[in-house]
Amino acid sequence: MKDNITKPLGFGEILDQTFRIIKSNFKSLFTITFLVMVPLFALQAFILTLSGRDFIISGDPGQGLVDQLLTGADSVVNTTLQEDFISMFVDLLMVFAIPVLAGAVTWAVKNAREGKDIFAKEMISKTLPRYGPLLGSTMLFGLITFGILLPCFFVIGFISVFLSLIHPILTFGFVMLSSLGIFIGVGLLLTKWSLYLPAVLFDNVAPGLSKSWRLTKKQTWKFFGLFIVLLIITTIISGILQLPLIFLGNSVLAHLLTNIISLISSIVFTVGYAVMYFDATVRQEGTDLQEMIKEYEVTEES
Repeated sequence: MKDNITKPLGFGEILDQTFRIIKSNFKSLFTITFLVMVPLFALQAFILTLSGRDFIISGDPGQGLVDQLLTGADSVVNTTLQEDFISMFVDLLMVFAIPVLAGAVTWAVKNAREGKDIFAKEMISKTLPRYGPLLGSTMLFGLITFGILLPCFFVIGFISVFLSLIHPILTFGFVMLSSLGIFIGVGLLLTKWSLYLPAVLFDNVAPGLSKSWRLTKKQTWKFFGLFIVLLIITTIISGILQLPLIFLGNSVLAHLLTNIISLISSIVFTVGYAVMYFDATVRQEGTDLQEMIKEYEVTEES
């Protein structure tokens, strides 16, 4: 693959390279995500088991197919406060795992693009020295995102209440248009900062927001569109694979299998994210020329 990656890529080429890397290195990529996430999955299963959740199936196994489907769907939708708290707790712990997961997968993509072998433990060990800056930058990015979205939704809610006193259709139109505007505007802004994580990982900067801003210059719309496409693809994959799990209801096994499926969808998104970063470095920093110069110097020395 090395001969084909030292050039700027178009929209479709980034997607093509993403899926070629996944196809050629799926086992290694899945091993990375599994090793990083399995402690959280085990903790979640342990807590759910202690809370009295059924392990294999939530409901009566003697029910008919339709009754099992309805019971499973009801148990998934109508969760208790305790179950919601457990889910929120595990999601909070995910924040601490994301830097390692994204960093290790990004290292794997770098190796794949350079034609090198990918060893899961090695990719993780290469990421750990930068864990502190990666975690701090990720938390800062999350706070910035929250700080931008909260006032936007507050203003929309306040104006919607006022408009509802005038005309319901006017309120609906305002909410739809303003939501679309926020989605595009905030989405483009966050896309400008989105490549902070690999910047922190490889360039020893933190929080990496300014570096990401430079890397996404003249590429913001393309990357924004790619994020949307990757999100749609991962949602479809997760939806299709998780559909049969509805028969397991809200059981511990259902949660474990859902988490494993989420690993597969996260691989697609994270690999695509890493490919975008390396494409941006080629465009903005000429890393392809730098690699050629290094290879030439090694050849001359030998």
